[in-house]
Amino acid sequence: MRKYLYSLLLLTCTVALTAQNFVSVSGKATQLPSPSGGVDYVFIFADLSDAEIKTTANANWYIYNENDSTLVQSGVDYLYPEDNTGYIVSDGTNRVLFWVIDYSKYRLTLRNLNVDYNYNSRCEFTQLLLDADIPQMSYKTLDGRVRKIDRECIITFNSLAWGGEQWQDSLCTEEHTLQNTMVVGAPLQNTTFTVSADQFAEALGFTKDSLQTDIYQAIAVAAHPTTLTTVRGTESENQRTNELERPIETTQLEGSAPLDILFRANANIPITQYYQWRIYRGTELIVQRTDDEHRYTFDNYGEYRVVLVVSNDYCESDSMEINVSVALSQLLVPNVFTPNGDGQNDEFRVSYRSIIEFECWVYNRWGKLVYHWTDPAKGWDGNINGRPAAEGAYYYVIRARGADAEAGAKYHKATKKNPMSVGVYQLSGDINLIRGSNK
Repeated sequence: MRKYLYSLLLLTCTVALTAQNFVSVSGKATQLPSPSGGVDYVFIFADLSDAEIKTTANANWYIYNENDSTLVQSGVDYLYPEDNTGYIVSDGTNRVLFWVIDYSKYRLTLRNLNVDYNYNSRCEFTQLLLDADIPQMSYKTLDGRVRKIDRECIITFNSLAWGGEQWQDSLCTEEHTLQNTMVVGAPLQNTTFTVSADQFAEALGFTKDSLQTDIYQAIAVAAHPTTLTTVRGTESENQRTNELERPIETTQLEGSAPLDILFRANANIPITQYYQWRIYRGTELIVQRTDDEHRYTFDNYGEYRVVLVVSNDYCESDSMEINVSVALSQLLVPNVFTPNGDGQNDEFRVSYRSIIEFECWVYNRWGKLVYHWTDPAKGWDGNINGRPAAEGAYYYVIRARGADAEAGAKYHKATKKNPMSVGVYQLSGDINLIRGSNK
């Protein structure tokens, strides 16, 4: 008999595809997905009062136990099964091994559901304490190994989800193996938890048993920091085209100084109570702030890290970082401009990047000051007191300081022996005014 059973086990594994339609059930039943250990089916019936297993032909029916089997019916196409029992059915061509469970004998008893307020990791997770009787359902393989069947439950609660611009209410649904203690993600707002079980109840026509906690006071904190950069013109604005890498989008976090940026924490209030912003230039801490939002102007060259941590009396978030990069300064001066109204090169302007101090003086050939300005984004339009200036050469003097200039660096005329300090500009030269034709 044992030799027969071992060969039967091997055959059972090989005929699974041909045996898919060999057996059928009547009565209210469902199947366990993908049973293991050579078992083709685990049938779970609502009860066995009207349960019947049928085949497509007359067959022999066996009850299997560890390394043994007992013939219970011969030459018939039906079987009235018993609870917690494994069977083999064979018609000489097809052989199927299956297990039967009477679900009515394993019903849950759910009594109470609470939150464990002593759980050590409440800032990240919430532990639920379930007072319940959870009868174990299982099946056996042909060699007697027991396979436990997980009874699953659905846990639902309300939290918050970041929608890109603001927090939105979110219904969280988590699937868990039903146990007396279960851990879910920590909610970001006050909520109740509901446990509904198990996965077989609804399929078998039973109402899912469920329990709900009292309102839980959330303590977990979270934030989604955002930035809003002050824009200095767009590509289409000619009066700004002489600044290189200037911020033209509110999302820009790198480019020409000064970068003026508004930082918002966007935390889950009122759960979050405290804010800590830290701004580092390299490894040097240069600023600390404690408001939910703040504005900072980056007017020195370098790589910055803006770090945010939010907290309350119980929890503290992981640090969140925003990187800001301020470009090296640059200042280029043309030697000609053509104020003829054609929209091209109509003003004497410098090309610059990360210039935070600027002055330019323009003199005529007799040394008389004809124009002076302090905004590098602007320039001289070629007029003197509202009238067109004469064509020819004019003399300019520029003093400027970049975001990369060292504090206290002096202006002086650069020489080979005494070059200009980094980020400090003292320039002079000729600028030629040519009107020409606007055609």
